[in-house]
Order: sequence, then structure tokens, then C-alpha cells
Amino acid sequence: MIDYVKILINNPNIDKIKNNSLFDFRVEVSEKNGDCSPKTVAIHHFCNIIIYDTGIVLFTGSIHKLFNSLKEIKAPNYNPNNYKGYNGNMFTLENILEVRKHLCELLFCEPQQMTFQNIEFGINTNPLFCPKQFIKGLLYHTGKSFEFKYSRNYGQVEHNNYRIKIYNKSYQYNMEKHTLRIETGFKKSIEFNRTGIVTFADVNTSTLNKALKLLIMRFDEVVYYDKTISKKGLSKPQIKNLNNYSNITYWIDTLKPNKRDEHKKRLKDFIIHNSNNLHLQLRNDLLKKGVIINRPPNNKKRVIFNSSNIELNLTFKSLLENTKNLFSISS
Repeated sequence: MIDYVKILINNPNIDKIKNNSLFDFRVEVSEKNGDCSPKTVAIHHFCNIIIYDTGIVLFTGSIHKLFNSLKEIKAPNYNPNNYKGYNGNMFTLENILEVRKHLCELLFCEPQQMTFQNIEFGINTNPLFCPKQFIKGLLYHTGKSFEFKYSRNYGQVEHNNYRIKIYNKSYQYNMEKHTLRIETGFKKSIEFNRTGIVTFADVNTSTLNKALKLLIMRFDEVVYYDKTISKKGLSKPQIKNLNNYSNITYWIDTLKPNKRDEHKKRLKDFIIHNSNNLHLQLRNDLLKKGVIINRPPNNKKRVIFNSSNIELNLTFKSLLENTKNLFSISS
């Protein structure tokens, strides 16, 4: 659920950190004028420990990649000559708490000393269809169009305080199983503190379930054209509308902002009645994975996903109930 982080270590024991035998701190020196950087940096399992001359200590990087590296879990396309870590598998609360313990020992601090400055919440879903099929239909998110990379296997919208990313993990790591990652990253703590997460001590099932709600809300805000829509039996005006709806220029440049909601509802109706509804499939898997990921470590009870599972249905209901009252999402 948590991936990339930027953590400030409050009241750090700098001497102990610098003398940790696991670290090889280095100072960057300018080739142009010989000036030294005001910070020293050590790399630890694809993450960085940064110590500034001012006494500030930061930890940055993907704690998911950190965990996999510590456990020697490698990507399917592992290449020792060009490897940047792996975060294509499931990363549970139990795993997160294990990383927290590791960081406490590594940085000689307590969880409440580790304040999050940036954080990413994301889940790897496993759709029955090729992830690129959904990514190719992405249009915009709260007024900003998606930008694409890597042969349209990666879509992103960058906002002032946060970003949303939807990308093909199976393409990135050459994974056999279809894997689509849905992720939102926050640049300012005010955006994610509403989940109750301020320091690493705050990470638990309750706060991660709030993070899951927030992730689902962001995903629901995405406007996309479902490539599985069938035009069979539709009228000419309906087909004309669909041709417009598949074009990002129509949404951003042709339609006035106050007219978009009307056409979003029409597109949603087409998706519900004339397509395989890829968004709904992904949303359901997102929620199912979240239930597993955020389960308390001492709860080993197996969860079976079917419509008659009372426990699961109650979990779904509790996660999604009154979501809009918990978060005020800006558009």
C-alpha cells in the first residue's frame, strides 16, 4: 500500500548514523569549481539516507523495493548490470511494519521520530485483461489530461499537491501475470495527513484503510474511454458522441468545464450498458487487494472473495461508507 516515501528523522543521532557500518556516505564535489555539496548521501537497498550540514537527516526511496531487496526478491527481468529494484508483487501491512522495524534499527530512532514529508499509496491489481487496454483509454483527471510514456504503458497526471499514476507493471518487469498499478503520490503532508498518518508510528490497518479510500476516490475521478464499448445497435448520433468521447481534445478544448459532467454521465452510461466496464473490474480488484494488504498482521484468517461472503461484504461497506465525508477532494 505504501511505496515511495520521504521521511524526516526528528532529533537524529547523527554520529551513530554516520558510523553505521552498513552505510558508505559520500559527498558530491563539483567538477567545475570543486565546491562540495552541503549533504552526504548513502545508498541502502535502492533508497537514500541523506545527512545535511545543517543536521537534517532524511530517508527517501521505495520501502517496497527496500523490503524485496532485503528478502532477495528480484524482478522477473532481473539484470545485475542495470537493476533498480522491484515493487511488482504484493506489499502488505505486515511487510511494512517489518520495514519500519528495520529502519528504526538502521537509523537509531523510534517510529514516532520518523515524520512523512512525501508518501505514495498504491496497489498492484491483477486484471483479466491486458493493462494497456485500460491505459490507452485514459483521458483526464480533474481537468488535466493524462501524459503517457513507455509506448503508452504508463499514464500520469501531475497536480500541484499530488499526482495520480496508472501503469503496466507486467510490461515494466516482464511479468507473466497481468499487473496494473494504480497509485497516488502526495507532495505535501496536508494532503495525506487526513488519513491519520503523520509519522511511521501512525501506520496501521485503520489509517491504511483511509488511504485505500482516498486511492479509490482518486481512481473514481479518472475519466476514461472504455475500449471494449460495442457500437453494435447504436444510433448514428450515439456513435458520433462516442467518437467525440474517445478524443481528449473534445473534452479539454471543445467542451466547456461546466458542460463536462453532463457528457461524463452519458459516457458512463455507455460503459455500463455497452462494454466490459474495465474500470469496475479494476475497482473491485483494487478493493479486494486492499482488504488483504491492510489486514492486521495477527489476523491470518483466510478471506474468500465471493458475493455470499458476509465478512467481505461488510468490510467493503465499512471501507466505502461515508467516503466523501472523510475527504474533501479538490477538482
